[in-house]
Amino acid sequence: MKKILCTGGRGFIGSHLVPLLRKEHRVKVWDLIDGKDIFALKFEKAVKWADVVIHLAAETSVLGSFNRPKEFMYLNVLGTSRVCELAAKYGAKLIFPSSAAVYFRNLSPYAESKALAEDICANVQQYHPVTILRFYNVYGTNMNANSGSIMYNFATSIVKDKKVVVFGSGDQTRDFISIKDIVSIIKAAISKKWDGKIVDVGTGQAHTINYIAELFAHYGKGVVTYHEVPKREIKWSIARPDILKTLFKKPFKTNLEIDIKEIVEYYAKH
Repeated sequence: MKKILCTGGRGFIGSHLVPLLRKEHRVKVWDLIDGKDIFALKFEKAVKWADVVIHLAAETSVLGSFNRPKEFMYLNVLGTSRVCELAAKYGAKLIFPSSAAVYFRNLSPYAESKALAEDICANVQQYHPVTILRFYNVYGTNMNANSGSIMYNFATSIVKDKKVVVFGSGDQTRDFISIKDIVSIIKAAISKKWDGKIVDVGTGQAHTINYIAELFAHYGKGVVTYHEVPKREIKWSIARPDILKTLFKKPFKTNLEIDIKEIVEYYAKH
């Protein structure tokens, strides 16, 4: 049994992860929602208590980062630096959920902030156990507006307006992975064999935005509409899961057809 500190544990990923971890470990959640700031002095005591720190606390909206770049740099970069410093000081393993956006770091302040944060963690890896997990497009129930997920936008739009809005042609491809797999992978990453690794976390399968939109339209009994192409658009984003497959042997639970049906039903009730 490990003592695990989960920053940002009240968010989308944390809401699925914390209950899973508590089946086998002692878990403390440190979230700003509860008035617990990672920049507060008492945060140091929490890190000192922990064997493992899972640092989920972050600004995550790509679009929001253009309006609030300072806040994104403050939390994602300086916040991660503080977590790294304290984890190293007290000997706590650090699991850092990064983002596939680091491959396109010049496209948004969000991407740059995650890339800078990852650079810090990668340097700490040289002398301290750190695992970096580059998440691709994570989806599931309990997504929120701050998650920055296209799945959330599609789900809320189809439930509210009976339409799905696609920007551009919809031919852009993405690698979508269920929150069910994400939390299992984070849990597995507690193991020492993940120490020092930088891991793409995705299925390695490409799906077009059109395909995802049509699924939402089908299960939500609505239509797909199209708008102009955004100024900055990633044409493709697919994981390279070779390292992941050597570390994580369980079959993925990700199933877009079943999962999207579940998401539509979930948001129709919430």
